[in-house]
Amino acid sequence: MVTEQMKILQCLCAICIILVTENSTLIWSQNLAPTFLANMTVVRITEDAPKGTSVFRIAADDKDGDPLSYGLEGELATSYFTVNSSSGDVTVKGAVDREVYANSNDHFGIIITVDDGINALVRKTLHIYVEDVNDNAPAFIGLPYQANVAENENVGTELYRVFATDIDRGNNGSVTYEIIELIPSDNEALFGISKNGSIYLKGQLDFSVSSFYQLLVKAVDQGKPEAKYSTTRLIINVNDVPNKPPEFLHSFYHVRIPENLPVNTGIITVTAIDGDRGINNPVRYSINGTRAFTVDSVTGRITVATLLDREQMRELITINITASELVEGVKDQSAAATTAVTVLILDVNDNKPTFYTEQRIATDTFYVSVPEETPNSVPILHIFVQDLDQGNNGTFEVFLLGEDSTAFSLNQKIVYNEGILSLQVANSDTLDFEKNHVLQFELFAVEMETQEMFSCVAAVRVDIMDRNDNSPVFDQDYFILEVQENSANGYNVTCITATDADSSDFRKITYRLLGSDSVLQTFDVDPEFGTFFVKDGTLLDREKRQQLFVTLQARDGGGLWTNVQIEISISDANDEVPVFQRNSYTGFIKENVIKNIVQVQAFDKDQENSPNSKITYRIVDGASAKYFTINSSTGIISVAQPLDRESMDGIINLTVQATDCGNPVQSSTAQVVIKVEDVNDNEPVFNQSIFYFAVPEDQLDQCVVSIWATDNDVTDPNSLLSYRIEDGARGQFILSTEKGDLHQSAACIRVNPESRLDYDAGPRKYKLTVAANDFGFDPNTGRTTVEVEILDVNDETPVLIGSSLSDVFARENGQIGTAVTAVQAFDPDTDAELHFFIRETECLSEKEERLSSSLCESWFRLVERSGSLLYTGPVDRESVQAVRLRVQVVDYNTVLSLNMRHIKIIIADENDNPPTFTRTEYKRVVVSELITEGFEISVLEATDRDAGKNGMLTFRIAEVTFSPTDAPPLNKMAEEFFYIQTSLNSEYVWEGSLRIRNHLDFTQKGSWKVKVVVTDGGLPSNSAHHLLEVFVVDGSSKLQLVFDSPPGNVLLNEKETLSILEAAVPGTNVIVSKISPAVKNTNLRGTLMDVYFICGNGTAVNPDVVRGQIEQNVSVLSRLIDTGLITVGSHSSHFQSDNKDVLYGVIFILAATNIISITLVAFVPVCIRQRYQHKLKAASAMSATVLTSVESNPIVGDVPGTNMHTSEGSNPVWNQTLFSEATGYFNAEAYLDQKSLNSIDDNVIADEKDYFNIRKPGTYKKQDKRDNVFVKGAEEKDVETSQDFLTAVLVSREESEYMEPGKMVYLFSNEGLKCTDL
Repeated sequence: MVTEQMKILQCLCAICIILVTENSTLIWSQNLAPTFLANMTVVRITEDAPKGTSVFRIAADDKDGDPLSYGLEGELATSYFTVNSSSGDVTVKGAVDREVYANSNDHFGIIITVDDGINALVRKTLHIYVEDVNDNAPAFIGLPYQANVAENENVGTELYRVFATDIDRGNNGSVTYEIIELIPSDNEALFGISKNGSIYLKGQLDFSVSSFYQLLVKAVDQGKPEAKYSTTRLIINVNDVPNKPPEFLHSFYHVRIPENLPVNTGIITVTAIDGDRGINNPVRYSINGTRAFTVDSVTGRITVATLLDREQMRELITINITASELVEGVKDQSAAATTAVTVLILDVNDNKPTFYTEQRIATDTFYVSVPEETPNSVPILHIFVQDLDQGNNGTFEVFLLGEDSTAFSLNQKIVYNEGILSLQVANSDTLDFEKNHVLQFELFAVEMETQEMFSCVAAVRVDIMDRNDNSPVFDQDYFILEVQENSANGYNVTCITATDADSSDFRKITYRLLGSDSVLQTFDVDPEFGTFFVKDGTLLDREKRQQLFVTLQARDGGGLWTNVQIEISISDANDEVPVFQRNSYTGFIKENVIKNIVQVQAFDKDQENSPNSKITYRIVDGASAKYFTINSSTGIISVAQPLDRESMDGIINLTVQATDCGNPVQSSTAQVVIKVEDVNDNEPVFNQSIFYFAVPEDQLDQCVVSIWATDNDVTDPNSLLSYRIEDGARGQFILSTEKGDLHQSAACIRVNPESRLDYDAGPRKYKLTVAANDFGFDPNTGRTTVEVEILDVNDETPVLIGSSLSDVFARENGQIGTAVTAVQAFDPDTDAELHFFIRETECLSEKEERLSSSLCESWFRLVERSGSLLYTGPVDRESVQAVRLRVQVVDYNTVLSLNMRHIKIIIADENDNPPTFTRTEYKRVVVSELITEGFEISVLEATDRDAGKNGMLTFRIAEVTFSPTDAPPLNKMAEEFFYIQTSLNSEYVWEGSLRIRNHLDFTQKGSWKVKVVVTDGGLPSNSAHHLLEVFVVDGSSKLQLVFDSPPGNVLLNEKETLSILEAAVPGTNVIVSKISPAVKNTNLRGTLMDVYFICGNGTAVNPDVVRGQIEQNVSVLSRLIDTGLITVGSHSSHFQSDNKDVLYGVIFILAATNIISITLVAFVPVCIRQRYQHKLKAASAMSATVLTSVESNPIVGDVPGTNMHTSEGSNPVWNQTLFSEATGYFNAEAYLDQKSLNSIDDNVIADEKDYFNIRKPGTYKKQDKRDNVFVKGAEEKDVETSQDFLTAVLVSREESEYMEPGKMVYLFSNEGLKCTDL
C-alpha cells in the first residue's frame, strides 16, 4: 500500500508550471494512460462463426510508446471469446446464439481492457452485435389443428388460420405458407391458403363425397441460401347438413295377392333411409290415393285395410308411399320422397253366373212377346249373362229345359266370363197364336271346370202375338268390317240399312247395336240412318283384341226386327317399338380372323308379317364401327375386315339399332360389347433401324448406349422381349438387359471389361447386329444395326465469344422471363455440350462502385443450355445502376472446360419514382417588410431517384393563400407576390429558390401559405408538393444566438434548441431565419443563429423581452448551454474575452491545484492505511456547492468535483459515497457504487447488467468538450450535472472579479485545462 501511495505522490510532484508572459504556454509532463481507438465501439459477428474464428482486434494507442497488454473482463466475454494479450486478436471460444439476445436488439456488451504496465488498467465497454443466420425453422403455434365445417359453407369462407413463428430475424424469420398435400386428393383445388396462414374454401364441400379432409400445411421462411421449413396437419371435419330427402332402398315395389284377404294382412314392407348419411333422421311413412290399404308409419309395413273384391275394383292398383324425415320430432314435408307400390289382385271363385236383362238388371224371370209365324233362328230375346270371376272360374255352360224349350234355341252353349245369349226360334210352327198363346221353359247356366259348380236358373215366358207379316230385311246376312286401330272418335265406318215390305208405320225402321259392353262402348250406330261409327277410339287396340263382333238390329214400325251379325277386324297401326331380347350382348373374336361374332334379336308386337312388325338392324354408333357389319335381317354381327388388336382398344362398344318398317318408323337400341383377343402377330421393332454412337477409347465398364425395341402386341408374353448381340462385337462389347422407360426392358451395350478399346491400333468403327426376341407362341425376332465409332479423348476448352459479352442495356422493370441478350461460346470439339452459368454477380453504382450483391443477384439468370440472359426479378435502377456478371461456359464432355469472363448490364431508367423533398416537415420562414423584389426567402431542395430526363425537376407555385389574423383565408394570385427559380445544386439535388415578386404589406397581420409543387421530366410525369408558411416581420425583431460549435453541429441540434426556446416563451412559434459562422474579424467565434418569436396573430415578439425571459429562467439557460450556447443578444451584449483573461484563469486553476496537491502530501503519512485522499478535495468543494442527486440512486447525494460514480459512467476510484443528505456527514461505511459527474474519459464503463442502456457513441461527454458558461445570479442549486462543478466551486469564490451584472463570462478557452478527476 505504501508503494501505491508513493506512486501517487510522485505523480503529484511531477507537475510543473511555467508562467510566462502574455504569449506563455503551459506544459504538463506525465506518463499518459493508453486510450482505445475511436472505432472501438461496436463490433458485428455472425452467430454461426466457428470456434477459433478471429472476429475483431482490440486496438489502443499509447502516446508514450509503452508495450500494451490486452484483455477481456466479465462473464459474457470469457464465455464467448478469447483474446491474444499481445496482438489484441479476439477469437470465438463458444458459439453465440443470437436468439438469446433477441429481446436486447441482438447485442450485448463486453469489457475490453488495455494495460501499459504503468497506469491504471483502462476499461471500455464494447458492444457486440450478433448478426442473424437462418438456423431456426418455423414452429407452428397452437397445435393440434382441427376445424369443423358445414358442407354448405360458402366458397371463400375462412375455415381456419394456422400460425407459425420463426425466431430468426428479417427474411430468415419471415414465414409463408402453402398446402402441399390433401387427403383425399380427389379435388386438389378445394382449399387455398393465403400469406397470413388463412385457410379458405375454394370449392363446394359435399358430405356424401368425403366427411373429412387432411391438409398437410408447410411453413417456409425466406432465409438464404437455404430456406427452412416445417409441416403440420390440419384435420377438417365436414358436418352433414339436412339437404337431401329420404331414399328408398328399392326404386319400385310389386306384389301379387289374392282377393278376399283378411283385414290387417301384411302384403309388403317398404324401407327408406335419410339421404343425409351424417344426420340419419328417423323416417315416417304415409299412404296416398287408396283406402284399401294402410301403412305402418314407423316400419313401412303395408297391410290390407278392407276386404278386397277383385270384381269391384281394378286388378292392378298403384299405391303411393311417402317417406318424410322427422326433424327434432316434427315431420318435415320439405324433406320427403315418394315411391309407387303396384298390387296385382288375383281372382278367387266367389261368384256364380247371373242373368241380366238387356238393361243389365239381374233377374231370374224373362218375358218376351213373339209374333206368330216368327221364322226359325230368329232371336226373340237377348239375355246378358256374366260370371265376374276370371278364367276357368268364369267359364260356364248355358242350356234350355222344359216342354216348350224345343221351340227355341240359344245362339251359344259355352260362355267365357260374359256373353249375350240370343233366344232364337227353333220351330216356327209352334209359334201359332191360335194354338198356344204362351210358351214357358227354364234357362240354366252351370260352371264347367270348378269344384263349386256354381249355377243359376231363370224362367222364360214367351207370349205369342199377332204380328206384322214382314220383318226388316238386310241386303246381306253377315257384314265384315275393317277399322284401323288408331281411328278417331266419330269416325264413320260404313252405313248398313234394312228394308221392310210392310207399309205405313210398320216399315219405319230403327237401328241399334247389340253386344257386349266393351263392344258397345267402342262402336255405335245411328238409329235413323244406320251409320256405323267409332264411339270411343281409345278402346281400339289390335295388340289386345284383333276382332270384335256385334249385332245390328233393324226394327220396323210394327215391332218386327231383323238382326245381322257384324264382324269387325281391327287393322294394325305402327304403335309398338321393337324390343331387344336383352339389354346388352357380348362377343369374342381373335385379331386377324373374319367370322360371325354375335347375333342380336328384337321383336315387335305389331301385326305379324306386316311392315309394322318387320325389323331391320344396323350399327349406329361406336368408335370402331367401321370394322364390323350386321345382317339387317338376322342381326348377325360379323367382322368386315381383319382386326388389329394393337391399333385399338381390347374392348369395343357398339350400338345396334332395331327399326320396324311401319309408318311412322319405330326403333330401339342395344349395346354390344366385342372383346378382341391378342395374337402374337408383331415382330419386335427397335426405336431406330440403325444406331450411331461414339465411345471414347478410355471408356470403362459402363453402359455406353441403351437401345430398346417395342412389340406392338399388348399382352404378355407376346410383348416381353430379350436381347442379344448376334454379330460384329469382336469380343469388345457385351450386352446386358436392364429396366427401361415405361416399364420396357432395354439393352445396355457395354465395353467388355476384359478388353480395351484402342483408337490408334483400330478398328475405329464397329458394326453390331443386335436381335430382340419376344416370348410368345411361335416367337418373333427383330434386328437392328449399331454402328460404334471410337473417339479420341476430348481435350479442347470452350471459349466465350467476346462480341456477345459487350455492354448491354436492360430496361428497369423489364418483363420477367424475357431475354436481355444471349451469351455465346465456341468449342472446336464436335461433341461439346456447352452449359452456361453465372458464377458471380456484382451490383454497381453509377460510378462503378460495388454495392451489396443481394440487391441484384436475383434480377437475371442464364438459360443453362442456350446462354440466353433472362429477367428473373424486378429490376430497380435506383438501387443498382449496373450489374456485372461473371459468366462461365462449361463443356460437360471434357475435363479442361472452364472459361469465365464478365458482361456488364447497364440499367436503363424508367420514370417510376416521384420527386421527394429532402425536408418534409412543415416549414416556416420570416421576411422583413423592407425586402426588395427578387429577394430569396427560402430554398427548397428535392431529389428524384430516376435519372436523365426522368430525374430533371421543375419547381412551380401551385397556390398562395393569405390567412389574416381575424378573417377567413384569402386565395391570392401566385404570380402577383412570389415566383420560384429552379436550379441544380449538385448531381442529384435540385433547388427551388422562392423569391419575392412584389413588396409585402407589413401592416397586414397574418401569414402567407405557399404551396410549392415539384414535377419531374418523365412521361407521364410524377410530382410532389410542399407547404411553406411565410411571416412578414420587422427586421429589428431578430434575436441572435451565438454557439461555440461549428454550424454543422448547430444544425443537428436545431430541433432541440427550438423546443427549448418555445418552452421559454410559451404561445409563440420560433422560426430560424439564418445559421451562419461567426465573422472572423470580430471577437465572436463559433456559429450565429438568427431566430424570430412569432405570436399567433403573426406579429414578432420584442427580442429584448425574449432575452430577459431566457436569462431569468435558469433551467432553460442551462439546457441552452448544454447545446453549446455562449451568448444571447446583439453584438453589444456579447461577452468579450481575450487570451490574457483566459491565461489568468488557467493560472488561477493551476495554483489552486498545487495547493490541493501540497495538502494531500501532508496528509498521506497520517492516512497511509486509508485510501481517501479525495475526501479533502471534496471537503473543500462542499463549502461552495450543493449536493446533486444521482439518477441511479436519487436518495444519496454526490459531491461535485470528486470521483464518485455518477450517471456519466466515469472510471470508479472510490467504492463509497462520501456524503449523506440525511445526516449531513460523510458516510465512510456506504458501499453503493456511484458515478462521476465530471469525468472527460471517453472510455465509458458500465456494469454488465446495464449494457443495454449505454448511450450512443459520441454523446457521452458532450458537455465536457466545450467551454463552461455561467450566468450571474444563478443559484447553486440550479447548477446542472453537465457543468464542471469543481470549476464552479473555485469560480464562485471570485465572482466579483470575473462577472459583471447582466453579462455572461467566458471562463475557459483551452479545453485541455478543464478540471478533471485527480
